[in-house]
Formats: sequence, structure tokens, C-alpha cells
Amino acid sequence: MRPALVWAVAALLLLCFPATGRAYKRSQVPGTDGSGPELYWCARELPFVINELGSQDAGAADSIEASRQSFFTWMGPSCTDLAFVDHGTTSRTDIGFDQNSSGNVNLVVWREETCARVVPRGDACLTAGGCNNIYNCWEQSPQTIALTTTTFNKSTGEIYDGDIELNGAGFVFTAGEGQTCENPPPRPATGCVATDVRNTVTHEIGHVIGLDHVTNPAEATMYPSAALGDVDKRSLHQDDIDGLCDVYPKGKKTAECLAKDPDIGIGDCGCAASGAPVAGLWAFLWLPLAGRRRRPS
Repeated sequence: MRPALVWAVAALLLLCFPATGRAYKRSQVPGTDGSGPELYWCARELPFVINELGSQDAGAADSIEASRQSFFTWMGPSCTDLAFVDHGTTSRTDIGFDQNSSGNVNLVVWREETCARVVPRGDACLTAGGCNNIYNCWEQSPQTIALTTTTFNKSTGEIYDGDIELNGAGFVFTAGEGQTCENPPPRPATGCVATDVRNTVTHEIGHVIGLDHVTNPAEATMYPSAALGDVDKRSLHQDDIDGLCDVYPKGKKTAECLAKDPDIGIGDCGCAASGAPVAGLWAFLWLPLAGRRRRPS
């Protein structure tokens, strides 16, 4: 039987998997018993591209540069040789992986409109999914700040592709410094910090490389919640570094990397199963300074 590629939608979610004793946690191939293979890249140089429009609120130039810095943050620790290669900007807005194409990219893109607003009534994608790629719109919950979609080998856990979508339709992104913005923040917000680009993208990249949420410490980049104005996740906590360097140790192999089968299937897999294929998502929680209303990031 050929191994199957699996899509996992990772948006910083706390509800699908219990905490473990290890300070950092690795994402796994979803299964019913929690014993699926852990996710990893065989490659040590991972190219990325950023949509040329960046964030409408934060501004293209500032949000693109902040996103680049988020990738470079994960290259900082000397105990790893994992490298992200900047392939510049692109007009592409489509996420996902085509096993028959040589044009797959690891993409960062902002969705500035909800699919509910721009997709014509009756369009098949409203029930089948995929409106995000067809209409460049936000298809997930309005309470979700960002989503990372990874494509991986169901049998081995090897990751082949990772894309990050950010919910510009529902959140005011900022890329500068300053005090925390008032709640709710103005649009656009200037001179203050609302939903910080680096704070969000740095966390999402952790999912791209196969790390999952942690329940503590709260300062860790992979902690699954953030308040308005939070910038703690811009930099890596020791737990994040431990996970990075344990999975991708400098000068050593990641894991036994198996030959890819060019004729493999695509399936969806995740936390909630409804037959096969299955879709799942991990949600990042936004905790506003007033109230503590959950907003998955």
C-alpha cells in the first residue's frame, strides 16, 4: 500500500491533544490513539515566499519584512542548522500541495475578506471547501487569527509543504512598536500594537516545522494564546529552542528519511473524523485584555 499525504490545518489549537510531560511538544500524524508518527522535514533548507500584498492594515512593506524576520528567528539558535531561504514575494494566493507539480511553495498570505462576504451564494466551494483558494478569502472561523496548513506523509510524518494564512478580515495586524492599542483597535492602528505580525507568524512557523502547542510556560512561542498587544512570541523561549534543536540538531540527521513515492494520494486528517478523508484544525486563542473572550489565532 502506498503511503498517503495528509493535510493538517494547524492554527494554534489547544483542544485536540492533551499535554505531555515534555516541555515542548511535537505535532503528530492525527490518529485515534495519539501514537501516530511525529512530523518533521527531511530537508534542512526550506524556501518560503510571501504574498506581495502583505497585510492591508500593517502595510505591505512592514508586514512582509516582519514575516521575514519571523523565519529568521527560527534560524538563530546555534544548535540547529535548519535554514529558511527567502524566495521573495509572489502574487500567488493559493495554499496547499500538488504532488504532480514542481511549483509548490511554502506561502504566507493575508486574507482580507471573509468567504461569507465575497463568495456567491450557491457556489459549490461553500460546502465542499476551497473557497479560500478560489476567491482569496478567509474560510475559517472569524475567531481564528491564523492557520498553518501542512502536507505530510501519513506513514512517516515527513512534511512536504507548509502554508500560513492570516485573518486580515477579522483582526487588525500591526508590525511596529508601541503601547498596546485600545480594545477594539482602530483600523489601521498606528503607533500601537494590536495583533502583532511577528508574534503571530513566528508561532505559525513553529507549526510549519512540526511543533505543537505547549501548556506552559506562557512565554513560549508555541503557547496557544495571546492577548492584544502581545509580542512575547516574537522571540524563542528555551522550550522552543529545545524542540527546534532536538528535531533538527546541527550536523545530524533529522530522522530516517524515506524515499518519496511519486504516486501518492492526498487525504485530509485531523482531530475530528467523519470517515475518510478527514479534516482537522488547531486553533490559536486570542485573549483580549478585557473580558478573555477566546479568539483562535
